[in-house]
Amino acid sequence: MSDDIREKNQKAAVKQKSKVAKQEKQELTREKIQSANVDDLRKQLSNKNEEYVFKLNKRLIQDGFTEDEAKESVDNLIKEIIENQIKGIPANQLYGPVTKKSGDIAHPVKPKKKTPFWALGIDTSLLFLTMFGLLYGVVALTNKKQPTNQTGFLTLLILSFLWGYLLTWFNIQMRKPKNERPGWLVTIGYLVAGLAMMMVFLGLAQAIPTSINPSLSGIGYLIVAAVAFGARFLYRRFMDIHERSFF
Repeated sequence: MSDDIREKNQKAAVKQKSKVAKQEKQELTREKIQSANVDDLRKQLSNKNEEYVFKLNKRLIQDGFTEDEAKESVDNLIKEIIENQIKGIPANQLYGPVTKKSGDIAHPVKPKKKTPFWALGIDTSLLFLTMFGLLYGVVALTNKKQPTNQTGFLTLLILSFLWGYLLTWFNIQMRKPKNERPGWLVTIGYLVAGLAMMMVFLGLAQAIPTSINPSLSGIGYLIVAAVAFGARFLYRRFMDIHERSFF
């Protein structure tokens, strides 16, 4: 029994050693290719890859590239083509048809810009300001009682930003891959802490002087909602934000 285990371990060790040696050889080959002259590498192209490169260069010139621009664009691909050629992957399999690759070179797709957390927070906060302004405006117009300073403009503004950043954080966590998301207990803990902070703020808001936290009329709150809605529309265009605030 022990001999069988020893034999299996030896085979596993030999297999692992062979794997490491293969990886080292591939890395050494890659370093040689990266440091080699492009003109020398062109001579190593297979007939199939050489034909692909020729057609790609010709197609780029037809698309409006100068000869020098076309050659430079193709030269930038040679090292990658050689690396994959060694692995048995031809250029047409690596890049697709010549027409597709020439189009990718002529019209490169810009990578999507990742919007920072603070910018997403402002976007969501403006959305909440719109919704709260609309809600408070309707309530004020349908309620004959004078609103208290709990629904004052400063209260509304701070509450919108608290909700905005809390929900933005939650959305970011939920968009992560499952293995990168915090546990549900951690997530719920943050949400409870955020809600508790809002409750404390609402309690303290009653002590804020009306001189700096004035209550608006129903029309005033609706104007705030309209301004926040327009500001958010312009802000999203200016910051090039495409993410949704909610799922």
